[in-house]
Amino acid sequence: MQPFSDWANDSFARDILHLERTGPTSARSPIQYENTVGAVFGGQFLAQAIAAARLTVDGWPMHSCNGLFIRAGLGNAPIDYEIELTRDGRSFASRRVLAVQDGKPIFDMLCSFHAGEVGPSHQMDPDPTLPDPESLFSMPDFVLSEDDHLPPGTVEVYRRPFPVEMRLFDPHEDFHLRGRPGPRRRLWFRMPSAAQVEDIGAHQALLSFMSDYWLGSGAMIQHYPPYPDRFPVTTLNHSLWIHAPARVDQWLLYSIDTPFAGEGRGFARGLIYDRAGRLIASAAQEVIMRGR
Repeated sequence: MQPFSDWANDSFARDILHLERTGPTSARSPIQYENTVGAVFGGQFLAQAIAAARLTVDGWPMHSCNGLFIRAGLGNAPIDYEIELTRDGRSFASRRVLAVQDGKPIFDMLCSFHAGEVGPSHQMDPDPTLPDPESLFSMPDFVLSEDDHLPPGTVEVYRRPFPVEMRLFDPHEDFHLRGRPGPRRRLWFRMPSAAQVEDIGAHQALLSFMSDYWLGSGAMIQHYPPYPDRFPVTTLNHSLWIHAPARVDQWLLYSIDTPFAGEGRGFARGLIYDRAGRLIASAAQEVIMRGR
């Protein structure tokens, strides 16, 4: 397994979707992508489960997935994906994918594929006054500019390049350097290594990986204590709905809000737009929110 710091390279998008076929309805991931606390990043389960399901579906794009995180994945062992062919209809196909590590289920997903049809259409448009990504700080540049105000551990994590490039609209607020964050967060993001991927279905899987970035933490951020006393959130479930095809190596707008937190859980949802203002996906996530 490659260490976390080595993953921002030109082959990341292809590597994270590479599965070894182990049977007609099974596949294995030999490499894992760790998050900042040493567990397998949740977006990897989403992306690889979709990639596994696609091995059994002939050409139709995915339109929705709903994943349940059962237990943390370990970074030092392969993950096996077991695919159940739950339905093959005339225009829809559904699959269940169970991720297993060391004989234990760690992630369970239901996903659906659609041939596509003609029907009515509408969308909620983004704010037309939003800044372009080129006008915003990259995460490493922002962290370096504020390294005397942030804990050394945070600086060390965020100054490294990530496989997903992010540009926050208000990083000072998100990092608690100016005021307390509110219930909304917006950012531009993209995966540069996906430029080498031509299959648009693979871009859908990569979008699921990206959709796990900074979504669930939106529910916690307004409740965080000041640095250095932050603590990570743990994802319970994640859903994604694909509305239109898009390439994830291009800048995408992620508009996140968090309408509820309580009972030890937080809920966040996000709309993902391309630069032309087309709504390409919606996401929702529930996380555990416990104090120390």
